[in-house]
Amino acid sequence: MSRFIAALVAALLALSIITPALAATTGLVRGKITVDGKPAPGATITLEGEGSLFKATADANGDYVFSQVPYGEYRLIAQAKGVHEIQVLINVASGRVYNVDVPLSTKLKQIAQTTVMAHAGAEGNPPSVNQLSRTDLQTSPVNNSLDRLLETLPGVVQFSYNEPVINGFHGVTYNIDGAPLPLATTSNFAEIIDPKVIDSIELLTGAIPAEYGGDRMGGVVNIISNRPTDIPEGTYGTITGGAGNQGQGIGEFDLESREGSSEFFLSANAQTTDRGLDAPTYVPINDAASNSDQFFRFITQLSPRSTLAFDYSNQFSQFQIPINTEANNSLDPVVSAPGTLDTQLEYERFSNLNFTQVSQDGNGIFQVIPWWRSTRIDYNGDLPLDVLAVEPNFDECPPSCDKTVHLVGLDQGTYANYLGLRASDFRATKNHAWKIGFDVNRENATAYQEFACYYVDCKSSGPVATPYFPAYTTPQGQAGSQIGIYGEDRWQETPNLLWSYGLRYDASTGYVGGNQISPRIGLNLWDGGKNVAHVYYGRFYAAPLLEDVRQACVLLQAQDACSTTHPVYDLKPESDSYFEMGDVYSFNPHFTLSANLFEKSVVNVLDTTQLFNTPIFAVYNNSIGIDHGFELRLLNQEPYGGDYWFLTTTISESYAACISGSEFLFPPNTNLPGVPCVAQLSLEDHSQTVDSTAAYTHRFGAHKLWYTTLQANYGSGFPVQFEDANVNLSGTLPAHTTFDYSLGRNLTPGRSGEDQGLGVSLQVLNLLNHQYVIKVANGFNTTQIANGRNFLLRLTAPF
Repeated sequence: MSRFIAALVAALLALSIITPALAATTGLVRGKITVDGKPAPGATITLEGEGSLFKATADANGDYVFSQVPYGEYRLIAQAKGVHEIQVLINVASGRVYNVDVPLSTKLKQIAQTTVMAHAGAEGNPPSVNQLSRTDLQTSPVNNSLDRLLETLPGVVQFSYNEPVINGFHGVTYNIDGAPLPLATTSNFAEIIDPKVIDSIELLTGAIPAEYGGDRMGGVVNIISNRPTDIPEGTYGTITGGAGNQGQGIGEFDLESREGSSEFFLSANAQTTDRGLDAPTYVPINDAASNSDQFFRFITQLSPRSTLAFDYSNQFSQFQIPINTEANNSLDPVVSAPGTLDTQLEYERFSNLNFTQVSQDGNGIFQVIPWWRSTRIDYNGDLPLDVLAVEPNFDECPPSCDKTVHLVGLDQGTYANYLGLRASDFRATKNHAWKIGFDVNRENATAYQEFACYYVDCKSSGPVATPYFPAYTTPQGQAGSQIGIYGEDRWQETPNLLWSYGLRYDASTGYVGGNQISPRIGLNLWDGGKNVAHVYYGRFYAAPLLEDVRQACVLLQAQDACSTTHPVYDLKPESDSYFEMGDVYSFNPHFTLSANLFEKSVVNVLDTTQLFNTPIFAVYNNSIGIDHGFELRLLNQEPYGGDYWFLTTTISESYAACISGSEFLFPPNTNLPGVPCVAQLSLEDHSQTVDSTAAYTHRFGAHKLWYTTLQANYGSGFPVQFEDANVNLSGTLPAHTTFDYSLGRNLTPGRSGEDQGLGVSLQVLNLLNHQYVIKVANGFNTTQIANGRNFLLRLTAPF
């Protein structure tokens, strides 16, 4: 009988979802509460999940609205006097409006509670939009790395230095708490934000609305740091300490407080390790790293319809650059002098201020977000020893030529400062959800580069090399701007058909300017049962960031050529065309299968090559690029903190050819004369045909506070050669499989809201100690070998 009643309620539950773009990390939930078909004024509606709690009271017409709900899984509870409650499970995504009408009935008093799942129908998430919830992050064995977390999602390939490569090419657009966070291509080893301050993550590898653009668009990552929660009045905190092998040590301090309608969150973290970067040897030489960061967030309710939020982050990281000193190392032809010690220091700061005004009826949202970011990178080269490093001379030359060549030493500092403004206005009607907005920012970049090399003296008899290393210093400075203007709409033509469309204009200035008009259009079609089909086409524009410029490359090329003229730095904006089609199949409310075919064609690909013998990259343009593939995700997640498992697989190939920007980085014959670029396409060095991750999490113990997770990772191996790479290398590196494991206990929520008890976390990465070769030195990359088994044990206590 209870199953029949639950089915009846599910059939009566009227749900429609329109998909606009609100604040970048929130959705809107609204609807009508009725009792026996009549409006239920005064009914109470509670929305809880992901650590957040929202409450509303139905008006005289029985209507309610929650205007800003951070994405994630929620339980909506509708209650009215004299009837039993109904609970509706909702998966809220950013930029969606959920209309959930809940029919209560006096005829169902005999049942204490009824829970149903809201079926999204045509308005559900496409297969290229995926989330990691707070629970997912807490139980993951790789939650100490944002990049590794992203690499558990479909469409993402794990490359060297843990860089996530999405849809075949470099480039991820990050947003934190609704504000943009620009990320350079070339400099940072540290991650853009410490994952310990992240509450949840949403990744768009496709179906990207018009509000996003202007930067490299392999994927869009929306991050929520700290959510408005139901913490009571007062101040609460936790302290964490941890240690592991490979010299790992970690300390964390977290504080949160509520006073009236205001909340603040403070997090401070520090960690060290003897194994910072992927090294060219199985036993690293010079590989220590450390990181410290502080994050502060403040949220206050200015009025019943307006809020103000402020974020500030400060991060400092330092890395030793690992080297190879063994001349007989078959994996790495680059041999450094013993004692060589290069280091990189990274300073990152950002802040944003988010003002949001909700309309009186709750269906309109106006938002203004001024933001600021600064980044400073100091690469401290050991110049006298750097120039003693050698590699084989693969250039064609007579038998008398030197069989090895000396490499270049680099010492550089770069600084970039961004100031930007994001504004938008949104309005939802019955069948439409409109949004207009703009993004504008100004970047100022300054840098110096000092390099040293074996001096080449151009004489009439030809170049003569002497063991002398003069230093050349090249200051540089440039300002540039980006502006993006967009309009978009989601139109629910019928309950089974949803159109999404938008138009965006981007323009940029800097070393090279450009502009583009980018249409976006998508279609969701629901068969009325368990399938939602999806089709999408979009164009994207990506301007190179000024901090990616390497003036040292220009000067060095001139010196090597014994020339007094410098090449022109002509890095061009990238232009993408992207198409996808897929399907989401729901076996049941908790078990889904998503599959997606995609293809991307690119003009002026913003790609990277190794900068001298350092692990820093220099950006250049490939004339054309193509990527196509298939992504799949099986996801089963029981409600209320139950067991969880997933399988993700990405099968793809990305190709590029010819050089159209920063040509001075390459030999003159890189572009084959008379041969079309299409005929020169070759696999990108970061193209891995198969990349797959599977994991199972089991929750157990009192209140299911304990968890254990086993994760398996598979990669088919990266190509050895690409474009100007060593012609004696070919093929693909061997496939690899690794396992990660975590075991832990979450803190026990106390009755008054503060955490009680002791939290424990054990993480073991590369459980079977399988060290595999990620890349070999080939002119584009240094040799990099994956880390072996490492473990970290952390204990957390409240105060």
